[in-house]
Amino acid sequence: MNPSPEAGAPEKIRVLRIQSRICIGGPALNTLLVSSNLPKERFSVLTVGGRLLEDERTMEPFAHDRGAPMHLLEEMGRSIHWNDDLRALRKLVKLMRLFRPHIVHTHTAKAGALGRVAAFIARVPVRMHTFHGHVFHGYFSPLKSKLAVLIERCLAMLSHAIIAISPRQYEDLVDVYGAVPAKKCHVVRLGFELDKIAGGTPGVFRDQWQLAPQTKLVGILARLVPIKNHQLLIEAIAVWHRRFPHVGPDQVRFLIIGDGELRPQLERRVAELGIADWVLFTGWQRDTPSIYADLDLNVLVSKNEGTPVTLIEGLACGIPVLSTDVGGIRDFADESHGTIVPKDISPEGLADALAAFLAEPSRLQRLDESVSRRIRETFHVDRLVSDIDALYSRLLQARR
Repeated sequence: MNPSPEAGAPEKIRVLRIQSRICIGGPALNTLLVSSNLPKERFSVLTVGGRLLEDERTMEPFAHDRGAPMHLLEEMGRSIHWNDDLRALRKLVKLMRLFRPHIVHTHTAKAGALGRVAAFIARVPVRMHTFHGHVFHGYFSPLKSKLAVLIERCLAMLSHAIIAISPRQYEDLVDVYGAVPAKKCHVVRLGFELDKIAGGTPGVFRDQWQLAPQTKLVGILARLVPIKNHQLLIEAIAVWHRRFPHVGPDQVRFLIIGDGELRPQLERRVAELGIADWVLFTGWQRDTPSIYADLDLNVLVSKNEGTPVTLIEGLACGIPVLSTDVGGIRDFADESHGTIVPKDISPEGLADALAAFLAEPSRLQRLDESVSRRIRETFHVDRLVSDIDALYSRLLQARR
């Protein structure tokens, strides 16, 4: 790893971007899209990722295909382990002294803590962090949540900039929890290759899973982890089934797309409730354009979110939404795009919302093309890269 510029060439801006786990999911995808799309004639970017959980899949092949160099740090895991965390901190400091970044940009909680402390020790000129979500609500007990806010206030003192990915998240960070000073917080919306996502061929996913053309497909695309709250959806499906026992699995199928630590538990619960014929667990799927091409309703029931990628992708394809009111959803979606329900909704209440969609076929039709076009423009990867490029330049100029 040689940070020195070629003879006679202007020095590139060296950026070290650190994320706890480069696994399949919105945060890692967003991170790698920026890492691989920043202008290579001006930037030299290295992305660092930590240890994955057993049920997670790496996005290293994606990074390799896009020409985004990665460095793996096995000592950096999701949970707190003091010995591993101290080793990870030392290795990050060593890496920074070797790579000599002008900017260290961290993503997700663990990387945000270790990376910013290491960058402070290594005297990196610009230190910044992106909140893809936050752990101030829904993850821990009230006491631990307050401790998380206190820790972030300390880390914010070491930071030159904090990125919120939506206006509502900005309000959470600055106004609701007071974790970040307003003068350091910038709103930079996510960006994705939505034209590719919206280019799926109808029928491919149905054929793969032997789903009839007339079967209505209600899907949730999310990691099977507690914060995504799949349990609520499963209980609501059971309530719906008891109310409408005459509706067969050839008419409606509920798709749980993704994988994670809760899969065995969720599959057992589906069997106990007697709805296994109506619920299909597909595991991870790489061909997401084909999924969206066949999906009739896109569901999200999370307890907490930043800006959920699956809803952005779904709306870019014109799919109506049924979502809990969490994170920055209302910054880009409202009742004209489907139904947004309270985050503390009961299974019976969610079953009511499902029934309303399934009883009225017109509500499952694709949204107007103007909706899809607006979403694709708002969350386009080129806009994201341009915003990050401009922010990097402003921060470096201010430090100089």
